[in-house]
Amino acid sequence: MNRIYRIFIVAGIIIIPLLIGTWVNAEEPEYAPWGQVAMKEVKARYPQEKIVDYLHVGRQTEGEETVETFKLWLVGQEKEFGVIIDIYFKTNTEEIVDIHMKETKK
Repeated sequence: MNRIYRIFIVAGIIIIPLLIGTWVNAEEPEYAPWGQVAMKEVKARYPQEKIVDYLHVGRQTEGEETVETFKLWLVGQEKEFGVIIDIYFKTNTEEIVDIHMKETKK
């Protein structure tokens, strides 16, 4: 029994710092600033609804333009729905070119 206890202690001494180091050094995802833009834009269009979920759908680059796509889930007093938001920007300068939003039920 004493040997098993020692194995757990040694494993904990090795594994816990690795987990903490990974958590502390975790970098912000590349899409994070665009997610903030997405939430701000959706909140401006739907000020009464509450954003309850957020999903980064993906990024597509074509030529000199990139689009980041997000799906946000909103809850209001009368309905619950999703909003797909596409943020188009110039790849090199990250200047926003256009933003498209559409409601979805799923």
